[in-house]
Amino acid sequence: MSKTSTAADLKRLQQMINDIPEDVTAIPATLPYRPDTIREEGFFSPMLQGTGTNKLTQISTRKTAPENIDAITGIAKITSGNLTVFIEKYNNLAGGLRISTHKLLDACTIALTAQNDYRGNREPNTTVVIPLEKYMQRCGIPLTKPSKDKTRRKVKEDLEALYSTSIEWTEPSGQNTKDFAKMRICTAVAIKNGNIIMDFSPAIASYLTNAYIMQYPVELLAVDERNPSSYYIGKKLMQHNSIDNNIKRGTANIISVKALLASCPDIPSYDEVMAKDRALDRRIKTPFENALNSLPFIKWEYSNSKGKPLTDEQLKDFSYATFKECYILFTVLNAPDQTKRLTAKAEAAAEKKKTAAKTKKKTDKQ
Repeated sequence: MSKTSTAADLKRLQQMINDIPEDVTAIPATLPYRPDTIREEGFFSPMLQGTGTNKLTQISTRKTAPENIDAITGIAKITSGNLTVFIEKYNNLAGGLRISTHKLLDACTIALTAQNDYRGNREPNTTVVIPLEKYMQRCGIPLTKPSKDKTRRKVKEDLEALYSTSIEWTEPSGQNTKDFAKMRICTAVAIKNGNIIMDFSPAIASYLTNAYIMQYPVELLAVDERNPSSYYIGKKLMQHNSIDNNIKRGTANIISVKALLASCPDIPSYDEVMAKDRALDRRIKTPFENALNSLPFIKWEYSNSKGKPLTDEQLKDFSYATFKECYILFTVLNAPDQTKRLTAKAEAAAEKKKTAAKTKKKTDKQ
């Protein structure tokens, strides 16, 4: 982004901030604010999601050190599979990328979802505003003055981390691979009059509003950050459960242990454990199960592929070798009914196919 465009973005955001009144209930409808951004009455909120942001929220700078920090620019580089993360002024950041950073990005993305048309023709409304107290409530944080002060400091650190972050990645697109150029997560951030403000970059907002939607369990914002795997596993389960093709194939409620472990940077790998104390149960299996048990929006059990129950032999000797080959069969509690949406989607696809066939037939006759 050029210096001119950055200055223009900051000027526009500053004007928005100046226009926000002390009393959040007085915010006019013309501002990009939705009071029900995070629904009070529901367990789930639709959230835009795609490979780039999903991979980003699986990275912990506490566990994954940058492979390189440029001595001149101070930009840190982290590579994870097909994603590369760039973090400006890395050594000056108080927190880096952590669970609270990812939760904040999720909450802001839910707000972005609420104020934009999914795969619509209009330019995305990129600026989101979330009352700090509402965010604290969703995170299960008491509204005491010490808690507010601590949360405000932490949110400010997380906003700085997100403002400093850019990502580039590749993802499958049909039979091809799509290459996404480096793009910033956001162009401006602030906390003003008790409100969290984030201006998503136009590139990332456009990407998200044309990507996919998952059903986000609001209770995930309140999971205990002292067991970071709770967040990683909870989000991975809901991403998997929200994929239409998985729903169509009947695999939306089953996922391999290996796939879940791959989404948990805080759980060490088999090789790491074997190179140290060899405590596979204590360092891998137990925190994995504790994370699953901490999620209030699912019920789960071990199974074999295709949901087949474990055999008596497996149950009798549930070793690590058995554990790593298992699957997690889970039920999402109070999940939104997707039947109407999926039926409408199938009907629209059939109509599109029918129209294409008629057009081809007409063209062939000419």
